Amino acid sequence: MNSVLFYGTAGLAYGTLRMENTLISISESRTNAGWAAGAGLEVALMGNWTARAEYLYVDLSARSYVLTGTSHGIGSSMLRLGVNYRF
Repeated sequence: MNSVLFYGTAGLAYGTLRMENTLISISESRTNAGWAAGAGLEVALMGNWTARAEYLYVDLSARSYVLTGTSHGIGSSMLRLGVNYRF
């Protein structure tokens, strides 16, 4: 396991959600705070080259909107792949 690094990540996430009614041209925006967590691995290939794969889940908690009268939030999954050269 000399050439493999496993890691985890966790933290705060935030983003702006926007509701829009196109019939009467009004919109409403809310900045939502939530959390993010993930895990990944990085593998040494040869020389200074490495390859990595990482999964990240982001959950922006629900907030109330006047336009709809209900609460809305969003959850998102991301898979990132990469190749690195370290110098």
